[in-house]
Amino acid sequence: MQLRWKFTVIAIILLLGFMYSLSTGQSSLSLEELWQTLMGKGTPRQELVLFQFRIPRMILAFLVGGALALAGMLLQALSRNALADPGILGINAGAGLSMMLFLLLQNSSTGLHTYVQPFYALMGGFIVVFLLFLLSYDRIQGIVPIRLIYTGVAIAAAISALMIVLTYVLDPSQYQMIKVWLAGNIGNSNWNHVYAMLPWLIFIVPLIYRNHLVLDVLKLNDPIVISVGVSVNKYRVWFLVCSVLLAAPAVAVSGSIGFVGLVVPHLVRRLFRGHKIMIPACLLIGGGLVVIADALGKMVVANTEIPAGVIVALIGAPYFLYLLIKSDH
Repeated sequence: MQLRWKFTVIAIILLLGFMYSLSTGQSSLSLEELWQTLMGKGTPRQELVLFQFRIPRMILAFLVGGALALAGMLLQALSRNALADPGILGINAGAGLSMMLFLLLQNSSTGLHTYVQPFYALMGGFIVVFLLFLLSYDRIQGIVPIRLIYTGVAIAAAISALMIVLTYVLDPSQYQMIKVWLAGNIGNSNWNHVYAMLPWLIFIVPLIYRNHLVLDVLKLNDPIVISVGVSVNKYRVWFLVCSVLLAAPAVAVSGSIGFVGLVVPHLVRRLFRGHKIMIPACLLIGGGLVVIADALGKMVVANTEIPAGVIVALIGAPYFLYLLIKSDH
């Protein structure tokens, strides 16, 4: 009953977040107007705003948030470290660098190019994973969790520095485009972005869910995990790959939105036990967090949209400092 109550509260918060996201913006809709438009009785302008702009934007925000939260959950499980997430391990940076190069080579990111973006991001993400594996692997212990974190931090810093260097060769129009994208802006999204992101979640989430018991076991010491018949290194590599397959497409369609993969899994572990429940909870809470952050970004400053990535960072950065302080005790 307690579990059902927790999910009921999450569902109510999500519903309120969705309604707030759909009704806010430069053209606000009252609840009555929102309902009428959803029922097909709105004005042509209201239907255009709702069905072509706000609904795909909200769905994309939910998919991106859920994917990043699940990726963070996997990384924290395989590294046994609550500070692990796709941003800290450099996966987001690798995907971002690939997307930066992609955007520089394209005049537009719409149409067919939108569906190609996740594959460009995956190239950068997998290069980072290869470096993580290469530099954190020990012949005796296999992948060393703490070395994985340190290596990821170093790789993320190096790639971020390289991206800054690349901005110096951009012309003003290219720089503006890259700046907006790097801030984690979902404002220019459309249905093509949703269709580009959705298949990755449909494909990866069931695979993760089938291995929820393995994720539960991985939190134990390696000798205990091996004694129950689980191949530690095999599953660490597998979950590392899955985290890239979730995080890189999310970065491709939304830009760099950090801290979701850090904050949400940590919160979910406080609310639930067992990855069988944590997986859907991460998907819902991570998605809801980015939806609400995107909606708040439209309303915080009049006539200006603050990217969802900035709002999430304002929430996640203090929480990250809290985790650092707590981990020292």
